Amino acid sequence: MRILFASPNHWFSPFQVGSHHLARRFVAAGWRAAYVSDPISPWHFLKGVSKDLRDRWRVFRQGGIEDLDGRLWTYVPAACLTPHRYWIVRSRWVHRHWYQLTWPNVVTKARQAGFGSVDLLYLDSLHQSFWLDTLDYRRSVFRLADYSPKHPKVTNATRDFERKMAQRVDLVVYPSPRLRGYAESLRPKRLLYVPNGVDFGHFARGDWPVPMEYRQLDGPIAVYVGVMPRWFHFDWVREAAKQLPAFSFVLIGPDQLARREFAGMRNVHCLGFRDYSIVPAYLHHADVGLMPFNVAVDANAVEALNPQKLYAYLAAGLPVVAADWETLRELQSPVRRCRTAGEFAQAIADAAAHPGDCEARRWFASRFDWRFRMEQMLAELGFAARQPAA
Repeated sequence: MRILFASPNHWFSPFQVGSHHLARRFVAAGWRAAYVSDPISPWHFLKGVSKDLRDRWRVFRQGGIEDLDGRLWTYVPAACLTPHRYWIVRSRWVHRHWYQLTWPNVVTKARQAGFGSVDLLYLDSLHQSFWLDTLDYRRSVFRLADYSPKHPKVTNATRDFERKMAQRVDLVVYPSPRLRGYAESLRPKRLLYVPNGVDFGHFARGDWPVPMEYRQLDGPIAVYVGVMPRWFHFDWVREAAKQLPAFSFVLIGPDQLARREFAGMRNVHCLGFRDYSIVPAYLHHADVGLMPFNVAVDANAVEALNPQKLYAYLAAGLPVVAADWETLRELQSPVRRCRTAGEFAQAIADAAAHPGDCEARRWFASRFDWRFRMEQMLAELGFAARQPAA
């Protein structure tokens, strides 16, 4: 059985999202997988050469890389023009034809790697609908990861291609009940609610050494892992850091904006990216996990969230303090939900002093392992269950 994933984030990205975890689950279940990310172009290098760009370039230069004991092949295509929100490259022509400008041709590369014909085509990139016309496949699925109209890189052309892709695939899946209305507006053939999940074993494992950065911190540690967009509640974290000077607030993720927002605050520590393989260490040796999202700034984006970090925190046994939004209430998750900055700071202090039942949190998270998400999709698509590979 073969599956091709067409996803925005490259395989080695520090942002390990749903497609990464599902790919691992498919491989563990005996499938062979291809994982093709969104492309790079010469224009990317004009913004500077980051580690992320170097990693993508390395995969391209090597003609693809095998991982997971050779059962997954990953590739990053390169083209002279790639879709973006800027003038010219935001056109429908670029969105439709960029893959034909790749060198070597990305479709040819996939065929040479043994993926010219697949049992399942999995799409969650808004720029890779061309696979529907260039591969032989038995079934196809499009995973609507979030509320795309609010994404800063989404253009009118992108939304057109998203709608057409949703109407062509056999199944559209979405991770949050709040996304159902938007998913229905795309007029798909079939819809399935598939919540986000967690690599439970990865985060529940307890034998992690204390991170070097933590050895220099005093007091309880409140940690956040993930992106910090405009609807991250910087004001809440700033106020909590002021009210709880004995606490250390650790932020892990892209931190350019966060460093500006928290400049001069001695108990707020912006660590930048950390590799997914070691993130559990930062959770196991913390005291509280944070999810401070500003619903008022962008209600659609926040209400559509079914955050993976929630399950990761809980799998690591952490008590969680979060903003209050509908999805958390519907999940009935063991989370302290807050509506004000004062409640947020008080809840952090209470969670550190009275963490509650660690095993109950782990049990809750165990029900959201990505294996169950994979099996849910396969059952809906009519694939028989397969045993894990030896």
